[in-house]
Amino acid sequence: MYVRKMKERWVLYVPWKYLLSVLGTVVLCGFSAFQGNHLGTDEVSLYAWLHYSRQELLQMGELASDYFVMSCFTGMQWFVVILPVLAAFPAVSDFAEQWFGGYYYSAISRTTRRKYAAKWMLKAAWQGFACVVAGILIYFILVYLKFPHYGEFGLEADNSMIAMAYGATAGKRLMVLVLKVFHIGLLAAIFSMSSVALTVLCKEGFFAISSLALVEYFSKKLGSAYEGLMIEQYYNKGLDDVPLSCKLVRFLFPSNHLYYDQSFSVEFGIGYWLYLIFAGLLIAGICLWFYKMVKGRNG
Repeated sequence: MYVRKMKERWVLYVPWKYLLSVLGTVVLCGFSAFQGNHLGTDEVSLYAWLHYSRQELLQMGELASDYFVMSCFTGMQWFVVILPVLAAFPAVSDFAEQWFGGYYYSAISRTTRRKYAAKWMLKAAWQGFACVVAGILIYFILVYLKFPHYGEFGLEADNSMIAMAYGATAGKRLMVLVLKVFHIGLLAAIFSMSSVALTVLCKEGFFAISSLALVEYFSKKLGSAYEGLMIEQYYNKGLDDVPLSCKLVRFLFPSNHLYYDQSFSVEFGIGYWLYLIFAGLLIAGICLWFYKMVKGRNG
């Protein structure tokens, strides 16, 4: 009886839409490219988790370690396209039900429009961040339980690709991973907030979510074409110093922001803190835009 009550409480506090978002994030991470097998096959980490034994993974080298698999959780080709859908679905479904379902008037009668807008923006940001980060952390646990730990390979820092790329100490490597998870959670929060605002504009939750996915899809395609142009005009000619104007154009492609937890500092020579300022200004703009739409609603 006690176990049943606990299950009922769990279902009550975690609705199916949130569980679906979390589970979708786990699966999305599971389809990241697995680079431990050097045979050139297009394998994903989920396949490696199911197919290889721990001993086989240990023989593949450090690219099959738990840390490297965790650090590559965004390595699925369409990660940035699917991420907005998973991040925005819980908040948009809740908001659309209230905004279009007749519950708006009872909700707004108990508060001010400013507080109503702030409440939904905060809720959307938290739901997007929490669902995506929870899915990533569950994926990390599954990876940790299956794949060999990095320390088991016994590599010196000078002979380790992971040490050179992510840090020679465990603390540095952990901070790189924490920053990456936080960055993806930040993007998820922005996607979720944007989708709620777009729901008012599009008058349909489905179009709000799909529009973000389409923006990321076309950004990825156009960004790839632009990189090809940069390679032809600069890198193939031995010019490694790309003009700042070209870097700013790269910044305008939303899909490039997926990797700015590390590449932003390399690209612009400025700390990640500046990107956080940009994200804060973007979030403030979304909140203001949403508030104006709530304030302007009459019927």
